[in-house]
Amino acid sequence: MSITNQSMWNNSPVYENYLNTICVDQDVFYNHLSILSYSNFQKWVQRGKLNRIRTKGRGRSGLIEFASIPEDLKNVIIRSFGNPYLKDDRETFTNQITTDYKAIDFYKTYTYEDGRGIPNKKQAQYICEAEILNLYNEILINYDHKIKQRRKKSKKGDLKKKLTNIIKDLKSECYPNTKTKKYPHKLPTNVRALERKANGFKEEGYEFLVHKNANNKAAQKIKGDIAKWLIAQYSMPNKIVVPVLHMLYNKEAQKRDWPELSESAIYKWLYEPEQEKLWMISRDGIETYRNKYGHKLVRDKDQWFPNAYWAIDGSKIDWMHYYDNQLGAAAKFKIDPVIDVYSEKIIGWSFSETENHIDHFNAIKMAFNNAQTRPYLFTYDGQSGHTSTRMQELYGKMVAKKGGVHYQHAAYEHSSPAEGIFNRLQQQVINSWWFSDKQSIKVRTDNNKPNMDFILSNLDKLPTKQELIKAWELCVQEWNEAKHAKYNKSRNEVYQEEQLMKEDVSYLDMIDMFWVYTSDTITYRADGIRVEIAKQKHHFEVYNVNGDIDLRFRERWVNKKFFVKYDPDNLDNYVSLYLKLPNGDKQYVADAQQVRKQQQLPVLQQEGDKAQWKKDYDVRKTEEAEAKRKIQQIQKETGITPEQLIKDQELKIKFGGKLPKQQRSEAEAESFYNRM
Repeated sequence: MSITNQSMWNNSPVYENYLNTICVDQDVFYNHLSILSYSNFQKWVQRGKLNRIRTKGRGRSGLIEFASIPEDLKNVIIRSFGNPYLKDDRETFTNQITTDYKAIDFYKTYTYEDGRGIPNKKQAQYICEAEILNLYNEILINYDHKIKQRRKKSKKGDLKKKLTNIIKDLKSECYPNTKTKKYPHKLPTNVRALERKANGFKEEGYEFLVHKNANNKAAQKIKGDIAKWLIAQYSMPNKIVVPVLHMLYNKEAQKRDWPELSESAIYKWLYEPEQEKLWMISRDGIETYRNKYGHKLVRDKDQWFPNAYWAIDGSKIDWMHYYDNQLGAAAKFKIDPVIDVYSEKIIGWSFSETENHIDHFNAIKMAFNNAQTRPYLFTYDGQSGHTSTRMQELYGKMVAKKGGVHYQHAAYEHSSPAEGIFNRLQQQVINSWWFSDKQSIKVRTDNNKPNMDFILSNLDKLPTKQELIKAWELCVQEWNEAKHAKYNKSRNEVYQEEQLMKEDVSYLDMIDMFWVYTSDTITYRADGIRVEIAKQKHHFEVYNVNGDIDLRFRERWVNKKFFVKYDPDNLDNYVSLYLKLPNGDKQYVADAQQVRKQQQLPVLQQEGDKAQWKKDYDVRKTEEAEAKRKIQQIQKETGITPEQLIKDQELKIKFGGKLPKQQRSEAEAESFYNRM
């Protein structure tokens, strides 16, 4: 291969040669690398800190003169996208680097004399160097062949110098938005030294790159049947220890004429990753195996921002409190926090003895009241409240309309960020209270166990529910004000950082999200409508604008069925009644308030209670009188009255069922006259 002057500008989305000037796409500053905000970028251009050669618009990219960029920013761009002055030669070179699978296999399976393998970073270095030297030698061989064919003067020295500069330049190239080297080699930067390295590699192969003392591999005694026997024995769920395994091995070795092995040699071999991952899944179970060897997807958090990702994770809170039982104490309460994953701030929570959809509603509603914006991702566990139809409907509404998603974490997959955050919250804050029972599914140390003698001797001082809620509020405050594990500021301060994207919510959005319908219609009875929500019974009635029982509503809608739409966090206020239409749609009819209860003991009545009682009591009389008036009017208008019925039947009896025509006409005329 020869290094040709291919045009790099047509192949790169970052660099461009415009009007004979090397330029960089302006998106690099505030989009690709985020080294400036968009507003700061515009200010730099206006103040002349950056020279804009071409404005962005109508399908064109905005271009900034590369030479005008300050050195510190220029170096960041070069580390991510390479040096534009060498870009064409370097791209031609790197496009021809091929993956050397033999090198990968060699360095990943190579072991030193003491049985250790090559460290990961060294593996990556050797593999990269092997692939580069393969191409280096190939280019020089092809060049010599072409020179002989064409009988031209050789400029091999210039070619070696150019190749050395390209290989040197590769050292500085990083993957975008990271400091990870794309080509992690340590090849010489001197032309002659690189040539010697390439010749040594060509003659001795892959081992040349490894330290000269690494060639002598000790013979491996543990292999074949011996290896299988040790792994099988150690994988049993009764979990024998290595000294016992060593004793069993010695007995088996005498029978099978196996070599002697020390206890330490067996231990070291078993705990090499290649062996450990085999016996661990059977010996310790799938969860332990997954914790250490299970493949996990790596989240790219570099571009996250506040309110990008929320997670909710309900859990029992390990606090003892006063309880009316034989002991006088219990630990029954649960917390349901909503966490902004980027800042780790708790932005909403519920504190109760349950973990149902009402608790989820309360926690999420608090989060929205604090955030006033939608998350782009929302995750939760498999608790039944989350997977209910009502909650799934809410989750679909609450995430961002553009690009928002929600999903449930798979059980035992350790994919919930809220889980890890909550564990730290529990260890650092919750367990510091003296009434914490520190009970966890996996208690490992004495520090994670309660001093029950101390707690039992202070039962009379245990907090009440209201005191626990106050303690929890203090925990939330302490956690949010504490320093973030990654950033040098508090979680509250991290949460206040600028959001790269944002979808605000309005009051009507809040009503749409947090008011839910009953799963089925409910009959509005003569005394109102009764609804059971989260095992609590509620009784509502429709009142008019004056606060009196709405007679017009009752006249039309009593004993009709309605969907009840309610706010789970505010059931003491009012609900809305919706009629189910034939096409399945819902139509609003009226609002209903908590039913007004009457105080019959005069001594307990407040001002106005008696007058209101009289109004409510008279409703029955008013409705009955109105019903009588209406039916009497209808009977009179139609002539079908009880009195007329009696007369007709008397005439029927008198004439044996046959009334003469003239008398029938007179009777009908009299009936019409009476109706008038």
